[in-house]
Amino acid sequence: MTSIYGFSQDIIMQNGTVNICSGIFYDSGGEFLNYGSNENYTLTICPEQAGQRTKIEFQDFMTQLNGDIMNIYDGIDTTAEIIGTYSGVQSPGLVFAGFDNSSGCLTIEFVSNNSGNTIGWSANVSCAIPCQDITAQIDASVPAANAEGIIEVCVGENINLNGSAAFEVDGVGASYTWDLGDGNTVSGTSVNISYDAPGVYLVNLNIRDTNMDNFMDGCPNTNTVNQIIRVSGSPDFTGTLATDNTLCFGESTTIEGVVNPLSLVYNCPPPESAVTFLPDGSGVAYSTSINVTCFEASQSLTDISQIESICLNMEHSYLGDLDIEIISPNGQTVRLHDQGGGSANLGIPWSTNTVDGNSANITPGIGYDYCFVANGSFPTLIDGIETGGAFPVGDGPDTYIDSFVPAGNYSSVSDLNGLIGSPLNGEWKIVIVDNLGADNGYIFSWELNFDEALTLEDYSYTPTIISQSWDANPSISEINGNIITVAPQSAGEHCFVLRTIDEFGCEYTEDVCVTMTAEGQSPTTFYEDLDGDGYGDPDSTIEDCSDTPPFGYVANGLDCNDTNGDINPDVDDPEGDGVDENCDGVDGNLLGVNNLNAKSIIVFTNPFGDHLIFKVPTIIIGNELNINIYDLNGRVVYRKIATTIDGEIRVDGLDKLENAHYFMEILNKDIGFSVVKKIIKN
Repeated sequence: MTSIYGFSQDIIMQNGTVNICSGIFYDSGGEFLNYGSNENYTLTICPEQAGQRTKIEFQDFMTQLNGDIMNIYDGIDTTAEIIGTYSGVQSPGLVFAGFDNSSGCLTIEFVSNNSGNTIGWSANVSCAIPCQDITAQIDASVPAANAEGIIEVCVGENINLNGSAAFEVDGVGASYTWDLGDGNTVSGTSVNISYDAPGVYLVNLNIRDTNMDNFMDGCPNTNTVNQIIRVSGSPDFTGTLATDNTLCFGESTTIEGVVNPLSLVYNCPPPESAVTFLPDGSGVAYSTSINVTCFEASQSLTDISQIESICLNMEHSYLGDLDIEIISPNGQTVRLHDQGGGSANLGIPWSTNTVDGNSANITPGIGYDYCFVANGSFPTLIDGIETGGAFPVGDGPDTYIDSFVPAGNYSSVSDLNGLIGSPLNGEWKIVIVDNLGADNGYIFSWELNFDEALTLEDYSYTPTIISQSWDANPSISEINGNIITVAPQSAGEHCFVLRTIDEFGCEYTEDVCVTMTAEGQSPTTFYEDLDGDGYGDPDSTIEDCSDTPPFGYVANGLDCNDTNGDINPDVDDPEGDGVDENCDGVDGNLLGVNNLNAKSIIVFTNPFGDHLIFKVPTIIIGNELNINIYDLNGRVVYRKIATTIDGEIRVDGLDKLENAHYFMEILNKDIGFSVVKKIIKN
């Protein structure tokens, strides 16, 4: 066994171990000669320093097909996991030592037969540089954080954030991306942001360096900053209103200011990732992360049942390419899938055959949901493979037949109990290593589904209202705390402003308006409408200077039963049911004169002004009626003879009557009809 340490040099296939990070690996014939017959060599190539990973990129490869065979193992000897078997012109391509291969070594075994040989191979050997430690930090903000380290702002207020990172080695060329906690991201070391909605947000700074040896988008920072930002919102002004919205000229009313601050809530974002493209690569890792912030800082995974499932929505055209693992926030790792499964498809990939061979086309396919659960009754992805699936060739319409993994629940190849002890909060990461060439895929999303019984972190906060007052207004005659008395001196609408300021310095206002009627305008009588049928109770009235009835009141008092919406002048009145449904004073629509009484006459304008209108029953239509109006002393103050063809009679010329109470007699002696109604001049 030989061991070689050194800088760039040629490495010849032989038995032994070499520790090297720069050189060209040849078959036993070196750069110019063929390898020999009856060879049986095992060479282990290791990195020069701990933490590095050996990387071999084959430039040329040709052996005798199925006769002279190379096996590559992910470890220090041939007992390690085999990466692949190669012969003919099937080149290994780019090969990396795996992430869970602590040695960082690759072992190459080559066996040739006794008949014939060829040019062999050449390959560049290098070492993947391990990720450096990167720690993100927020250096300053405007506005500055409070004593608790929390930034407090108003909706729409600009926030300037300045961040940096401590790099173990070098930060030149690193990228800085701010996750704003509302589904948006911005890039740069110094950014200006704002929020359009009140609430509590957690901001994180995600950093990637330029080392692509381990992750295609660079090595990430290993911490989360979880900067809390509280965004104030408008308080609840419910109850801030005037006792009377419409005032008769010269009247006053009170307005009470009621302010309840808005509670700010942290809406825990679901732990889901964005789309991750899985390019074709040999030994290259692709990672996709989610930052969990929902739980209390001290919470950790104490039972694997607290993770109900780990679900990936993905497609890939060659399951045998992939290693899949999950890494918890403190680095605990569980392998979900070990390389294997051959050409089995995940989802419906865009592929041209069982081996795509067209990786330059990055058209996404259709993802299936693959969920890993702790229930050992489910198969692994490999054990779940089914055969005979028909898949479109590229964009179709032709199809090819391939094996596939149906969507569903699966078991991980390593026990998920390996995650117990992990903190719940922090960056959870899915890492996929593509070990072979010729195929690609997508992770459209992945998610962690935690047990709903777990206690969530309570970031909610209610800002204190530190100031509330009414803006100065000449119509305010008295101030008593939050209650003001207003007495406008002119007709029209008058508005009063309640102004509040919370502890964040955010100002909010609420306007309350009242209307002053014109001088000399008399109040109108409105009737309470308890049953909401549009007709009011003649015995329940209020007076108001508004032309619009207050809520719950109407402009007429024609209801004879204001507790039943099915009884009013607009409904039919069936004969003999014992109920006067249409308020005409009798039960039924076909009346005899002897059935009529004062309730048979409906006065539409009572109180009245210069005229009134009343309605008579159908049986009276066409008959001549004597109309006499008496004052309270019994003197006749008005006489008229009238007939009607539609049931309505208008009595004009009442403007000369004084405002007072009167009695109106309606009679026809020939038919024996006589009723008296009380009326009011207003």
